[in-house]
Amino acid sequence: MYYPYLRGRQFELITIRDLAIERALEKITPIIEPVKKSFNSLNLANSVFFENDFSPFLIMNPLVGEVVGDTEHFLKYIEELDNSIYRPAFHYSDNSEYILRCIEEYKLEKCMVIGLDDFTKENDLIELCSNDSISHIMLLEPHRYRSLDRRIKDLNKVYIRLDDLFERQQKNADYLEIPAHKFSEEHLYYKDDRYQGFADFTILPKEYLEGGSVPRAVVINLTYINKDMNDQIWIRHFTSDTNDSISNVQGKFAEATKKAVGFCENLPLKNSGTEELKKYYEESKYPGLGTVKKITIKNHLLIVKDYLDKKS
Repeated sequence: MYYPYLRGRQFELITIRDLAIERALEKITPIIEPVKKSFNSLNLANSVFFENDFSPFLIMNPLVGEVVGDTEHFLKYIEELDNSIYRPAFHYSDNSEYILRCIEEYKLEKCMVIGLDDFTKENDLIELCSNDSISHIMLLEPHRYRSLDRRIKDLNKVYIRLDDLFERQQKNADYLEIPAHKFSEEHLYYKDDRYQGFADFTILPKEYLEGGSVPRAVVINLTYINKDMNDQIWIRHFTSDTNDSISNVQGKFAEATKKAVGFCENLPLKNSGTEELKKYYEESKYPGLGTVKKITIKNHLLIVKDYLDKKS
């Protein structure tokens, strides 16, 4: 099972909504870290998820965004939301008391606990995860915690390894010089390593970035299964060429898209994400950078889905 870690920005929520409607998430369970205080986008997503019988995890104590820390903002939200289909997840940062209190007060079940890199009390984490209300445990780069990793595996819970895979560059133009390269092979070995799931931040970095200036270069990051390399997931960065100013973003998008579409046709790489990209190219339309990110995330989730489907 694949557990992509997403932030609750509009383009990421639209991606998951689209795939829920496509019924393409049978082997994918996203974890959503909400970054807005408002619930509007989450409400719209919940309606789509409910209609399609799909239950992602929603983090109750985000580390980034407009509401951070151990609050009850999102706990109250899912409690009061009609037809709520979100499952609760918690960041563990030596805050067992908060998590256990929330579980008890809100009568929560089948929760996820996520350990990133901001905790020190490993014994407390094991004790917390032994609770019957905790069904899923996610740990960032568990090879850094060998003793903890072994102890979690002995708990007989759904244990997911999370990896920060995307190598972000200072400037988009820097991707021009980067050839295709390996992105991940966790989908090949996670079961052999006694994990029940694997996770990443899709084709985005772990670091949370909101907004940004108009780019000098447009880059389209596409992952694909490299059959010549034993089905590893590889990534290519299709980058515009005229990057000396911030003008003509539409033209830069056309340059990058021409490269990406040509690659997809030759490989071939065909899914609803790449077909949407091809449509914009053929119609000479620029949909905005948010939509470009949506397309690339969708493609990544779909290539993982297709691999898992073939192996099931």
